[in-house]
Amino acid sequence: MKKSKVMALILSSILSIGVLAGCASDKAPETPGETPSAGNGAQVVLRYGDVNPEGHVLLNSAAFFAEKVDELTNGEVKIEIYPSGQLGDDNEVYQALQMGAVDLYRGNSASLTDFGSMEVTALALPYIFRDREHFWAVAKGEVGRGILENISETGSRMKGLFYMDEGARNFFTTDAPVTKMEDLKNLKIRVQNSALMLDTISALGANPTPIDYAELYTSLQTGVVDGAENPPASYYSNKFYEVAPYYVLDGHTYAPSVVLMSEITWGKLSKEHQDALVEAGKLTEDFNKDAIQAADEKAYEDLKAAGVEITELEDADKWAEAMKPVYEKHGANFLELIEAVKSVK
Repeated sequence: MKKSKVMALILSSILSIGVLAGCASDKAPETPGETPSAGNGAQVVLRYGDVNPEGHVLLNSAAFFAEKVDELTNGEVKIEIYPSGQLGDDNEVYQALQMGAVDLYRGNSASLTDFGSMEVTALALPYIFRDREHFWAVAKGEVGRGILENISETGSRMKGLFYMDEGARNFFTTDAPVTKMEDLKNLKIRVQNSALMLDTISALGANPTPIDYAELYTSLQTGVVDGAENPPASYYSNKFYEVAPYYVLDGHTYAPSVVLMSEITWGKLSKEHQDALVEAGKLTEDFNKDAIQAADEKAYEDLKAAGVEITELEDADKWAEAMKPVYEKHGANFLELIEAVKSVK
């Protein structure tokens, strides 16, 4: 954990809120870090982070969310979006959210499991979703809403607002294509610093290698790792295909995104602003569902045009079978929830 970056975020948060409140109203917050509320002429400005670059479908979805929040609050709440990991990687920003130094972040269900949000593991388990329609049926239904509530109920100090789909995650490699599980054996595969993902990669016979997302391109280019895994839109928009031109459609996980809010920030908002954020989140889910489908299709077209070799698995059943120990370790405490996810039609 890069504590210096987290502490810098805390200091920046305190200073920026004070400046914004001073510009928006003659009455400054009574205590440092207090978020201005509606009704006193102040404007609430919230910081939203993502590791992906501008132009990515998830950033477009974030911009849509910000627009809807602005509309629903009559301009009283503004959201500033920080792309390309400017606020840090997943683990750094989760800690910053817990401290109230960052307001909003598009988190990943796989990495969230290490920050007290255990039920969300059910959404990140490999091969748990049949397809995109299954994912959205779960996310927008009773099961998915219950998991969002569980994020704060477990004491994570973060609130789950809504889901976003970034596409099924697939492996890509630098030196040779992958068509069967043996092709991954002993390869160094970059993963998020998540126990679930570390075990998933190990179960496939590869060597999981946690590296900051911002360092992945260079790590692929210099041979620090032999490959990584990303949905097609992220693989293309981050230009990883330039240094790792082999992409296999294994779809090992959807690892859906969860847009999170600091409970500290949430508690300082008025009820009207809270309701507006929830409503904007529901609208953003609908926007993202259509946007990701189009983004995936375009990404595959662009990747083929760029000369990427896209392969399919010859032994898909073997990959799924290899995940048994992962389910036994990470799903043992909520077998009923896993079955509930699988049974959603």
